Amino acid sequence: MPSTRYRRFSDHLRQKFGCRVHKISLDAGLSCPNRDGSISLNGCLFCDPAGGSGRKSERAAAPVSQQMRDAMVNLRRRYGAEKFIAYFQSFTNTYAPIDKLKAIYDEAVGFEDVVGLSIATRPDCLGREILSLIASYTTEYDTWVELGVQSMREESLQAIERGHGVAAIKSAVRMLKQRRIQVCAHLIVGLPGEGTQDMIATAREVSELGVDAVKFHMLYVTSTSRLAEVFRQGRLRLLTREDYVRTVVHLLEHLAPHILIQRLVSEAHPDLLLAPEWLRHKSSVIRDIEQELEAQDAWQGKAVGAEFRT
Repeated sequence: MPSTRYRRFSDHLRQKFGCRVHKISLDAGLSCPNRDGSISLNGCLFCDPAGGSGRKSERAAAPVSQQMRDAMVNLRRRYGAEKFIAYFQSFTNTYAPIDKLKAIYDEAVGFEDVVGLSIATRPDCLGREILSLIASYTTEYDTWVELGVQSMREESLQAIERGHGVAAIKSAVRMLKQRRIQVCAHLIVGLPGEGTQDMIATAREVSELGVDAVKFHMLYVTSTSRLAEVFRQGRLRLLTREDYVRTVVHLLEHLAPHILIQRLVSEAHPDLLLAPEWLRHKSSVIRDIEQELEAQDAWQGKAVGAEFRT
């Protein structure tokens, strides 16, 4: 049943395409300027070197077309999926020569029943040539750039060693919107030094920037990330499950009502997750958030004057 308290992305896709649409996560084997020495060799503080900020890929060595075929078979069988969005998830998927990027994008969308293309990247990796390439897919495919915003607080970006500032985020969103490319902002909930008001400020600012969708990610620790050492030394406080649920409800209230919610909580590969342990139960966390929205009579956009419609 469609949610009436926040704009769920899956509901939007079903309404738009008239069937069940699933994203297929792809690993194109690309790198990142914050890892190959262009900016740094260390990556962001939270990043898992095996799979970037996404889940560890077990198919990275397979060609993109093989990853697509295998996933389509599996998703049709398990979930009754009928249409698909090719999602380049791991690391920075605009960080390669333009010919290579075009080849892998074309390889991913070259299947019947693929209706969308989604590309995860950093705000500082979107040159004009790459933007033009991505824009060329918008006439035929539901085209997205998933932008690693994480926070609109300058001190937070510095603390996680992001390698760029807020100005790069604003510029990237502006350039994408000028080309009618849909933008999904990834936001990390629970960054060191951030309180609820800091996170609310980020939610309000991305709303003002005009992003089309948001993904919320709980700050978690994988055993292979540099954040693991900070956690083991007792210098990192992670949100409890209850705090996370309450915070996400507050953030939804401050998001513009038109913004699609692509994800309420992140997930990590179970073999790599160090903390928090409650993140292993993603579906029940989502249920808790939806129940808290009901209990608090809250809804997306409530704090910015949006009406609630059943």
